[in-house]
Amino acid sequence: MNVPAPIDGTIDQFRAEVGQHVQEGEVLARIKNPKLDAAEQTARLDADQARNHLHALESGLLAARMEVSRSQADSTRLKAQLEVAQKDFQRQQTMFREGITARLAFEKAEREYDSLKAESLRIESAVKESTERVSSITQELEPARKAVVQKTNALEDAQAEAAVGEADSPADGIVIARRVKPGQPVTTAVNDLFQIAMEPPALEVVTSIDPENAGHAQPGKAVVIGAGTPGTIREIKNGQLFIDIPNSAAGITVGMTVQVKIN
Repeated sequence: MNVPAPIDGTIDQFRAEVGQHVQEGEVLARIKNPKLDAAEQTARLDADQARNHLHALESGLLAARMEVSRSQADSTRLKAQLEVAQKDFQRQQTMFREGITARLAFEKAEREYDSLKAESLRIESAVKESTERVSSITQELEPARKAVVQKTNALEDAQAEAAVGEADSPADGIVIARRVKPGQPVTTAVNDLFQIAMEPPALEVVTSIDPENAGHAQPGKAVVIGAGTPGTIREIKNGQLFIDIPNSAAGITVGMTVQVKIN
C-alpha cells in the first residue's frame, strides 16, 4: 500500500525506517507546512491573550469587590465618628458664641469635624467608584468568557489542520520503501512517500532448486525453514519452489532471506 504525502511542506521527521513493523494509524512521518504552523502559532497567541484577559478581569473583579467591602466598612466607621465630631463641634460653637469656651477648643473641634467630613466624602466616592468598577467588570466577563471559548476552539481547529501533516500507516505491515529525506520538500503529488507491505495470513518462501535435487522436492512435502519453522512445498515451477509458511512464524518477516532444508 502506498502512503501519500498528506500536505505540501518539508519533511520534519521520519518515525519509521525501512524494514520496520508498523501498526495501522501509527505516525510514519511529520511534515511541516509554514502556513499551517503560522496559523497554529497565531491561534495559540490569540487563545493565550483571551485567557489572560479573562484572568485579569476575574482578578480585577475580586479586587474591586474587596475594595467595596473595605470602603463600606470605612464609611460606616467614619459616619459614626463624624456624628460624634459634629455634635462636639456644634456644642463648642454654641459655647464659643456665649463666651464660655476658648477659641482654641472651638477651632480644634471645627478642624476635626471638617477633616472627618472630608474623609467621609472621599470614602463615599471610593465606594461609588469601586461599585461601578464591579458593575463594569461584571458586564465584561461574559464576552470575555465567550472569547476564550471561541479562541480555544480556533486553536483546536488550527492544531487539527497542523496534524494533517502527519503521514499515518493505513494498515499493519512492514515499511518496504521510503522516499525523500528529512528537510526535503514534498507535495501532495507524492503518492508513495512510504510503501507498506501488508502482512498476509501466510508467508511464502521462493527458492530455486538444482535439477539434481529436484527429485527430493514434491508438492505437499514438508520442509524446515531457518532454525526450525515448518513449511510446505506448494508448487514447483520453472526450477523454483514455492513454500508456504505460517505468518506467525517467530522471527520470519516479509523481505528477509532464509535457509530451506528439504528432508
